[in-house]
Amino acid sequence: MSPSVIRILDENTANKIAAGEVVERPASIIKELVENAIDAGSRNIEVEIAEGGTAFIRVTDDGSGMSQEDAQLAILRHATSKIRSAEDLGRIASLGFRGEALPSIASVSKFSITTRLHDATLATYVEVEGGVVTEVREAGGNAGTTVTVRDLFYNTPARQKFLKSPASESSHIHDILGKLALSHPEIIFRLINNTRVVLSTPGNGKLADALAGLHGYKVATDILPVNYTLDSIRVSGFVGKPTLLKSSRQWQTFLVDSRVINSRLIAKALDNAYHSLLPKNGYPLAVLNIEIPPDLIDVNVHPQKSEIKFSNEQTIYRAVYHAIVEVLADKHSPGELAASFPVKQPNNHYSVGRQSFEIPRAIPSTPSAPPSSWREEPLSFPETQQVIREEKLLPSTGPVPVDADIEATPEPDIILRPLGQIENCYIVAQGDDGLYIIDQHAAHERILYDRLGRTTDRIPAQQLLVPLFLEFDPQETNIILEKADTFYQLGFTLELSGPNTFRLLEMPSDISQTEADEALRQILSLLHNLHNPTPQDIRHAYLQTAACRAAVKAGEMLNMRQMQALISELCATTLPYTCPHGRPAMVRFAPEDLAKLFKRT
Repeated sequence: MSPSVIRILDENTANKIAAGEVVERPASIIKELVENAIDAGSRNIEVEIAEGGTAFIRVTDDGSGMSQEDAQLAILRHATSKIRSAEDLGRIASLGFRGEALPSIASVSKFSITTRLHDATLATYVEVEGGVVTEVREAGGNAGTTVTVRDLFYNTPARQKFLKSPASESSHIHDILGKLALSHPEIIFRLINNTRVVLSTPGNGKLADALAGLHGYKVATDILPVNYTLDSIRVSGFVGKPTLLKSSRQWQTFLVDSRVINSRLIAKALDNAYHSLLPKNGYPLAVLNIEIPPDLIDVNVHPQKSEIKFSNEQTIYRAVYHAIVEVLADKHSPGELAASFPVKQPNNHYSVGRQSFEIPRAIPSTPSAPPSSWREEPLSFPETQQVIREEKLLPSTGPVPVDADIEATPEPDIILRPLGQIENCYIVAQGDDGLYIIDQHAAHERILYDRLGRTTDRIPAQQLLVPLFLEFDPQETNIILEKADTFYQLGFTLELSGPNTFRLLEMPSDISQTEADEALRQILSLLHNLHNPTPQDIRHAYLQTAACRAAVKAGEMLNMRQMQALISELCATTLPYTCPHGRPAMVRFAPEDLAKLFKRT
């Protein structure tokens, strides 16, 4: 009989393997211990680390504490006070519930816990080294729990060598503790790194103040409140103005029922809501809490509880997307989000004008002798171009975009008066609340993008009297055939007329026939380069390109009436402060900014 090759692992080895799932790095330990402190009803949580958490971690809270019996049970695997049976997994309301955190941490470190119930006289001290209990005794201590972790991975050197530098590990700890602080603004959080306080929140229950404690009070002035309900789902929190950017998602915190999670779905909804407001390498600040009934989510899908599963992802996506769009486009005047010019102070600090103002509308400067063709009704920019060219006031510099019907918008109280043009590129305008400089190309891009995007159906198309025949390589041919409906929604009707030849019957009305081939190949490039693009992704990218191609260019001379028409249409758009690529379209100098420039303060 052959010897058995299957063996049952001893408890110590099993704990170390389990620790690999829960304890990835020092930040993982901080997350588990702080979540336990939150579940214990703590109002003050202090975290102290040394050498990025690899040498020393101490988490102190003023929560409910534990008895000696519970303290000894807490370091055993699968010991938990959060659930009683499998049925409880469908309605978990606490952050911790697996019963793996403390034994996993204790198995790969020198671990100790001091805990005392509020009505107890003495605390309990338990010491564990490498998963083996070495001491249990009574001790003095404050009400609550203190957990100390020393020499992380001292008995698993293979794991230790994969840790990053102390500075990098400290950064991860700061990031996760900051997110936990935002998830519970009613709790005071402090982080001490090598004896220096690097994070502190007020714990007054106000999320905006918690944000200020983490990122500074300047950030707190550039955030917008979110409060949106869809069916049984509520989305609340804050998002940053489009001018408040980071080069990564470091400032994005997603919560589900106050649980910090990672979610590509929510990140995608956020990106799409900002899709035409940000540059490609910019990410907005966001702290979003999604309140959803516990029976509609599954939190037991990840060892570190950092991901959850939604029963209806599409509903979650729509709720987050519409919550942010509503804030950016409806509840706040777009002018409040326009970029302000930073003015250098004598003390070398920068300040930004904060005065709220409505999105301005343009009116013409009063001419001493109005042209004979002057009309009182508002003119669109293409119409004004045509009138002026007919009067031979300005030579044509290219094809005039076809104008579309423009929805009526209410006129705000503040107005802009065009003053002139700089370098045939920037329009200078005066408003009641300051001086504006407008990038004429970016402004016209926004106008055309909004006009093209108004229709939620197919992009307006023109039928060709004489079809165009275009050739593609075999790979491109397959993409066109597979995505025929996408091309149709973008305004292109193509029929296969040969092995790799297509007959173009219809094309968007905003581009000329000479640009059709280039436009089609740009769409093919988008389909090839974007990872699993949605129809909205392709439409947005195409509209960006189409608007850029048709917009008035930098270097094109405009007269006062053309400037007035351009500003009027820009101010009638829903998001006039950026072009579709996220670059600023207008910059404002507030009166106080001008005073600082001329040292009048």
